[in-house]
Amino acid sequence: MGSPLRYTDTGSGGPPLLFVHGLACDRRAWEPQLADLSRDHRCISVDLRGRGETPATPPYGMATAAADLAALLDDLGLERVVVIGHSLGGVIALLLNELVPERVMGVVAGDSPIYGEWKPGSSQLPARIREQGTAAGLGPMVESFFVEGTPEPVRQYVRGVMLSCPPDIAAGMLEDADEVFTRMEALVRLADSKPFMAIWAERPLGHPAWLRSVTRFARQEPVAGAGHFFQLERPDLTNALIRSFLDDVANDPRLAAR
Repeated sequence: MGSPLRYTDTGSGGPPLLFVHGLACDRRAWEPQLADLSRDHRCISVDLRGRGETPATPPYGMATAAADLAALLDDLGLERVVVIGHSLGGVIALLLNELVPERVMGVVAGDSPIYGEWKPGSSQLPARIREQGTAAGLGPMVESFFVEGTPEPVRQYVRGVMLSCPPDIAAGMLEDADEVFTRMEALVRLADSKPFMAIWAERPLGHPAWLRSVTRFARQEPVAGAGHFFQLERPDLTNALIRSFLDDVANDPRLAAR
């Protein structure tokens, strides 16, 4: 069975780039990157289950999303890609790398919740979303994503897409959080065996120091003065960082040996 995901597929050239959005978002989160990077690379951006144009077919968890992405690679005939995920999408990128490591050339995690202190049952967010609805349950978190300089169009997009997400989908995307986040160290160590970059907002959602402590080669890049949706606030800088990372991919001897 093929992938259920709807997607944008544009541009040409290798390596292909696969873009994954975060919690309760959609593929519009990567529009500035596709507009620029598709000049030199085939770029695919997806809507995960229940988001954008993809049908709302449960389950919605991160492991399911990674399996859907692997099926999409089959559908598109893509043997190897660079996976670029924002926020929760960065964690899904790590899961895809674990699921089909031979097909992932490199991973970019954009201000993703990467840290090592997860305790099972510690997140109340899924229950809060189900009990209060998405707008009330996610509202405070969404507002924390902005900094003083976040442009109003970015704020409008983020509020509109995230707060309108049906509660069962928003909460469902986190349904396997305990299983996934308790394995974070193993996931990042595996990603560190190939080109791996973390891009951080002004107030990082994850823990850069922890990531540094458990990896040897991971590249970390802060985007000063940008909120959580740094790729929409500072698209030129984000695109430059991705292009620089693609140079790393092209010249990494670990990939040449595979």
